[in-house]
Amino acid sequence: MSQLRIRAITREDAPAVTELMAAAESVDRTGEHYSLDDVLEDLANPMVDPQQDWLVVEVGDVLVAHSRLQPRAPAHGSLSVGLDGTVHPTHRRQGVGSALLPAMVRRAEAYVTEKGPDLVPVVTIDALSTDTALGAIAGREGLEPARWEFGMAADLSRPGSPAPALPPGYTLQTWEGLDEREIREVHNRAFVGHYGFSPWSEQMWTQWVSGSRSFRPTLSLLARDEEGSVAAYVQTAEFEAHAEATGVREAYVAKVGTVPEHRRRGLAETLLAQCLELYREAGFGRAALDVDSENPTGALGLYRRAGFEVEVRWTSYRREGHPT
Repeated sequence: MSQLRIRAITREDAPAVTELMAAAESVDRTGEHYSLDDVLEDLANPMVDPQQDWLVVEVGDVLVAHSRLQPRAPAHGSLSVGLDGTVHPTHRRQGVGSALLPAMVRRAEAYVTEKGPDLVPVVTIDALSTDTALGAIAGREGLEPARWEFGMAADLSRPGSPAPALPPGYTLQTWEGLDEREIREVHNRAFVGHYGFSPWSEQMWTQWVSGSRSFRPTLSLLARDEEGSVAAYVQTAEFEAHAEATGVREAYVAKVGTVPEHRRRGLAETLLAQCLELYREAGFGRAALDVDSENPTGALGLYRRAGFEVEVRWTSYRREGHPT
């Protein structure tokens, strides 16, 4: 095998990275599709420096792998940094991942130190549960299986049951014109105590929600109580690359939450059912989401009742603290 070369990504690499992701998806079948515009949007993420935080691997003149940092905001004395990436199917089990992943782990540790020398680094990586090779590489870096997630989907070509109305005292609205600070603060409050959750900063929210080309405010719903406060919400995204690759429009349920004092009233279930109706009316063929298999709010059961079925299983590997 030709000599591997690991280097920082450039904007000119975006088409090759897009093609790499498509090649990997044709084998992995995760349901994740990226367009060139999606890759360029990620390159513009102000939370990372592509010159340090997004690496590619070349064999000869061919780009065969990439990996990037996906940091969250510091919280409670620690900073969580996720690692994301893939190796081209024709170059797997040839030492590419074994060279790239350790480099990215070292970079994640340095990133945390740069943000605050007293911050505790939390390094994570999600891998298909069937990807034992990546799991072994992660294990050598001290990342251990910590959680399992399900990728779920619902077939919207089948007629659904009529969505129930909200309980008395609640009103429904879309996210159009919504104050992003208000909904971000609600989301942060709704997920306090969830495993691995750290609050979303304003910068994160703009990058991944309000400023993202995938965000669909007219297909996102929330319920307000009698005082006008947000009680529950569903945020929807659409990745146009999915329809381009499969011929089927997919609505991605990015966030579902209920603030603690409004739980056990069926609000999230009602909002999700109403969103599914909106998706059908808008011409979507399927809906998808990801859920922690041990979500303490019973989300897995909620999604199954709504018609979602497990399509893919992920293992979340995690290491907290500096290497010993």
